[in-house]
Amino acid sequence: VQASLWSRYDVTSRLGLGFGVTHQDGSYATVSNAVRLPAYTRIDGAGFLTLTKAIALQVNIENLFNARYFPTAHTDNNISTGGPRSARFTLRARY
Repeated sequence: VQASLWSRYDVTSRLGLGFGVTHQDGSYATVSNAVRLPAYTRIDGAGFLTLTKAIALQVNIENLFNARYFPTAHTDNNISTGGPRSARFTLRARY
């Protein structure tokens, strides 16, 4: 079972906060059913700030608590780790 939930709350007309949760139950790496990937839950966050009618800033943080997880596998011994905490900054301009 996989589930995701994302919510945004506007603190003021200029400031917003976002929060997301992604959960994946344990799964087998391949059809051999010899290796099982553990379940994981990843927490993400975001902040939104409108500076003017034309300019806005946004930051998205993935894996907020730097959880160690294994989202995919290509064989029983080629298992991918999930990304560490990372942030993406965006500056939006309208004209």
